Formats: sequence, C-alpha cells, structure tokens
Amino acid sequence: MSETPTTLGHHWIVDLHGCPSELLDDHNLIRDRLKETTERYGLTLLNLVGNRFEPQGVTAVGLLAESHMSIHTWPEYGYAAVDIFTCGSDRILKAACRFIAESLQAAESTVLCLQRGVLTSDGSRRMTSEIVNLDDQSS
Repeated sequence: MSETPTTLGHHWIVDLHGCPSELLDDHNLIRDRLKETTERYGLTLLNLVGNRFEPQGVTAVGLLAESHMSIHTWPEYGYAAVDIFTCGSDRILKAACRFIAESLQAAESTVLCLQRGVLTSDGSRRMTSEIVNLDDQSS
C-alpha cells in the first residue's frame, strides 16, 4: 500500500436552511433536481424513488452505481437534508452539493464531508471529517 491513505468512500451530509417552502413541497421538482444532479456530475442513477408526505414534505432517494443520494425536506421549516455517498473520487461532490443548494434557493448551508474507509500504509483504518464551505469557489 502506498504512503497516501486510500479512501473507499466519500459521504457528504448537507443541511440547507432558508429554502422556499413551495420548492421543498414540490415532489416532482425534488425528484427532478436529484436526477439532474446525477446527470450533470456524471453519477450513474440506477433507480429513483420518492414520496410526498401529508400534510407536507418530500423524500427522494437515488440508488447510484457509485452508492446513493437522498433529499429529505421539511417545508414548514424551510429545511432540506441532502446526503450523497460515493465510492471513488469526490472531485465533483462539492459542485453537486452547490448545485442542489442553489436549485433549492438555500439561504444557508452547512456541509460535513466524511472520508469513510480510510486505509493507511500502517494497516490502520479510520474515518475522517471536515466542514466544507459551498461558497468557496475553489473547486
């Protein structure tokens, strides 16, 4: 194994606040944004399921060849929870999360990026994390 740790998976957990409730309660829009995100950023969508809840709220889950993506909404709070887990490179995940945040017109976002299944040259295994700023245009 090389000196550089190998990361088996990248798990981006995104909290979006201040989203318009009418966007968050639109089942077709949430499904379409999830699908469009996979198309724009080269992820392979195998299956897409979703549900609109009563009296409000939407969940959409995409099964990806690379793993999964989900969007869960709470229109009454202007809040959406986004989850993207992929194996391989995470080079496009920041842009994908930024696209979803902009699509849902989020006023504020918080992103936790987990590197999962980190394998090191000494045989140790770990998970690492960092907070990512979607407003930083560097990637």
